[in-house]
Amino acid sequence: MATLLPSAPTRLLLTAALLALALPCRAEDEWFGGDKRAHFLGGVLIGGAFSAYTGSKHPGVLMGCAVGAFGELIEAARDGGFTPRVSAKDFAAECAGGVVGAYVGVKLAPHDRVESANAQGHHDRTLSGDKFAHFAGAMAISGLVANYTNSATAGVLTGCGVSVAGELIDAARYGWHNKHSSAKDFAAGCLGAVTAAFISVQVAPNRIVWSRQF
Repeated sequence: MATLLPSAPTRLLLTAALLALALPCRAEDEWFGGDKRAHFLGGVLIGGAFSAYTGSKHPGVLMGCAVGAFGELIEAARDGGFTPRVSAKDFAAECAGGVVGAYVGVKLAPHDRVESANAQGHHDRTLSGDKFAHFAGAMAISGLVANYTNSATAGVLTGCGVSVAGELIDAARYGWHNKHSSAKDFAAGCLGAVTAAFISVQVAPNRIVWSRQF
C-alpha cells in the first residue's frame, strides 16, 4: 500500500503553521486586535495543512479549533487559573481560521485524495438526535464550570475543549474518515458551551463574568 506523503503545498502549509504558532501575541483583547489576526492565521494554516493532507474538511476544522481551545487551556494551567491572559476570543479567532483553512486545504489537496475521502465519508445531518445530545452535554459542562469558577471564559473553553477532544479521540481510534468523528458534532457541542456561558452571565451577572470585556 502506497504511503500518502504530504504534497509540496501541504508541506509548505505545515511549515508555515509551525512558524505561526511561534508568533507573539499582544496583550489587548479586541476582536480585531493584532493577536486575533495571528490566531486566525495560525488556524488557517493548521486547518489548511490537515485538510490538504486528508482531503477532507473535518480534520482541518477539528485541528484548527483544537489548537485554539487547548492553547488557551494550557495558558490557564500555566497561570494557575483563568486570568485575563486567557481569552475566549483568541480561541474563536483560531477556530474561525481553522474553518477557512479547511476549505482552502481541500482545494489544495490532490483530486484523488479528495475523492477517496468523499467515498469513505458518511451522511452527517446537521439537525439530528446526536447533535442535540452534543449540544446539551457541552451546555451542561460549560454551565457547571462557569458556575464553579465564576468565569464564562472557563465554561466556553472547557465545553468546547471537551467537545473537540471527543472527536479527536474518535479520529485516533477509527481514522479521520469514519462516522464517529465529525466537525458538526464538535460545532453543536461548542455552540452549547457558548450558549450556557452567556446564560450563566445573565443569571448571575455580578458573580459570573468574562475574564475581559466581551
